[in-house]
Amino acid sequence: MGTVTEFKSPTNEGPSTAYANGIADGQSARAGGSPLTLYLQVGIDDYARGFRAGFFGQPNHAGTADQR
Repeated sequence: MGTVTEFKSPTNEGPSTAYANGIADGQSARAGGSPLTLYLQVGIDDYARGFRAGFFGQPNHAGTADQR
């Protein structure tokens, strides 16, 4: 037979560094009245998602949209 390997599911230990940086930058951009670039409007990486959360005042995103 084959060897048995242990499967470890990823744990949700909070937001990534990129997401947290995006939130801070988004809040600063909103306060300064900066417009959103195309990347920040449609980007799907953690930074862009965090930026939009900070910009639109919804920083408590826990990433639950993909979880069931």
